[in-house]
Amino acid sequence: MIRKIRLLIYLTIVGVAVTIVGITQSVPGSSVATWLGSCRKVSQPAHPALYEQIGQLLRQDDYDAARPLIEKGRNGSTDSTDYYQYEVLLSRYYFCTMQADSLRQTTARLHRFLTSQTGRDDAEYRFLAMNEQMQRGVYEVKMCGHMDSALAHYQQALRLQERLPGCYDERLVLLTNLADVYKQLGQYDQCVNYFHQADVLSDSLGGDTETDIVIFTGIASAQTAMGNFEQSALWWHKADSLRPQMKTGELFHYLNNRGSDYFLQGKYDESLAYFVQLDSLTRTNDDMEWERHFCHANLSHVFIKLHRRNEALRLLDDTERYFTRQQQQLILYYLTTQRMEQALLDGHADEALRLDRESATPAWMIPEQVLLRQQQLLSLYRQTGDWQRLAQVMEQHQQLRDSVMGDKARMQVSVQLLRHDHERTMLDKQRQIEEKELSFRWAMALLVCAAVVIVLLLFISLQFKRQQKLREQSMHSRIASLRMETVHNRITPHFMSNALTSEMLAQMEGRSTDLDSLVQLLQRGIEMTGTEQTTLHDELQFIDFYCGVESRTMGPDFEFRTEVAPDVDPHRVVLPAMFVQILVENALKHGLKPKPRREGQRRTVLVRATRRGDGTLAEVIDNGVGLPAGPLQIEHTGLKVVRQTIQLLNEQNVRQMDYGLKNRAETDGESGCRAWIFLPDDYRYTLLQSTRAQDN
Repeated sequence: MIRKIRLLIYLTIVGVAVTIVGITQSVPGSSVATWLGSCRKVSQPAHPALYEQIGQLLRQDDYDAARPLIEKGRNGSTDSTDYYQYEVLLSRYYFCTMQADSLRQTTARLHRFLTSQTGRDDAEYRFLAMNEQMQRGVYEVKMCGHMDSALAHYQQALRLQERLPGCYDERLVLLTNLADVYKQLGQYDQCVNYFHQADVLSDSLGGDTETDIVIFTGIASAQTAMGNFEQSALWWHKADSLRPQMKTGELFHYLNNRGSDYFLQGKYDESLAYFVQLDSLTRTNDDMEWERHFCHANLSHVFIKLHRRNEALRLLDDTERYFTRQQQQLILYYLTTQRMEQALLDGHADEALRLDRESATPAWMIPEQVLLRQQQLLSLYRQTGDWQRLAQVMEQHQQLRDSVMGDKARMQVSVQLLRHDHERTMLDKQRQIEEKELSFRWAMALLVCAAVVIVLLLFISLQFKRQQKLREQSMHSRIASLRMETVHNRITPHFMSNALTSEMLAQMEGRSTDLDSLVQLLQRGIEMTGTEQTTLHDELQFIDFYCGVESRTMGPDFEFRTEVAPDVDPHRVVLPAMFVQILVENALKHGLKPKPRREGQRRTVLVRATRRGDGTLAEVIDNGVGLPAGPLQIEHTGLKVVRQTIQLLNEQNVRQMDYGLKNRAETDGESGCRAWIFLPDDYRYTLLQSTRAQDN
């Protein structure tokens, strides 16, 4: 990791034109952090968990664990596309471990594969092509220092990303990498532009601390290079809030650039505070020897500005020895300029002249360093009174300064224009969002209104259906009532016919008749027929009276009896009027009367009432001839009345009344019929009355 930081810092020094040797621009970390942060695929990998695990290990710098898993993924690939997805991870591994040749070889293999896919332009192909361009860009920046080539690769990768669905993480990578390259090229306006785009995208993706550190410090250092110190202060403040989360390399980058920002403003005490922190950071890391001397190259200049001569010379002696061994000509040129400045402060003009002769300005030197040297030469020639050379240097200095300042002014204007365009774009987007929100609110309002109308219509419809249903129920109840009236009206003539027939037969056979009893029976029958319901007590009294009349025709062998269980209260049990009487009449007429009389054998009818669960069971049991054999059985008038009435009443009750008629055979040899009616508790028998009440 330390080798990677050292190489990045050196490449920055070579590529950046700033006032202090490019030392104000240190580690260009965006390409490292953000490229490693992109470990996703457009298509679903054969082993998604393994793919994600490798990406996580690379982000955590656990390269030893990542390498065998990459081989495992390549060996388990299902097709060539999946295989080269793992090749992309392998390239990142080679980049992290600074294996330049291996990185170049994997990139070449990926290029050959893509070239062989003639006519292919699907999402997976574009994803691999985008990664190939990113790899080439990273290689050119970090391994070769070819910023122009890297710029072309990154721009091509960005064009490919724009044709991919989603891939916003990759876009964030490319935006920060492009900004970093533009910074190295000294095109700070474009640098700030791409960093701003990356900042907006990062916010939309939820933000990431590592990416935010890169963006904030990148924009701040670019603003510093252009002399926009008010803007740089804003972004340094943002970066400062993330300082606790910074890694060692990111903290080095932050402290060095922040100290340089104050140095360029002439705030040397503030600059000194940051370089002292930077020095402390490098001293606590044994592997950061190069970085420590790099810090001292800046710190010595701060000491000179603060007139701390001895400390400055001590650092200059040590730093010159180190970078002479490293053959870092750019830094050595900068250190010589510092010595010239200190010599002039000490009043040793001859020493300054000697230093200038021994360290002539090469043609490749960056403009900011040339300006710094020319400033010392101007002071030198004023002290020595060499007005001719002073005029020459002054003219050269003015031309170069105008050029540099013109470039900075142009970039500042460009930044303002780009910022204006960016803000206008953001405002347009905000306006579009607000318009969409307004449209959404209108749509929601219309939806709510429509929902209210629909609810009202549904309510009206339900009310209408409810009223219609009530009318139908009322009509149905009225029809049912009329049917019940018809059924009950059939009972009276049927009962009267049977009673009169019995008396006529008695008269024809010469037996005694009791017309008074017959009239009373008929009168009581008519009264009960006019009611819908009665109690079991009244029903049994009527049956007892009826059987008393019938006993004269049945003869002395006829017997009628009742059994009411102790838990049955006949005064509280309600049932349809004459129902049990009809069953008794049916037993006498069709069961007992056809039965031949036998000496010592009685013809009996038993009416029994018992509790069954949550109701009362009324039974009529006889020992008559029983029901005829065969499937066809004649339903007599009385039983038909019972069945039809029960059907009508059951339609208005949840619990159902039941009845039945079956032959029976006892163990003592007795046979006959058993008829029953189950009377549920809380049963309604007042259909006719309720219907009439509704009609009234």
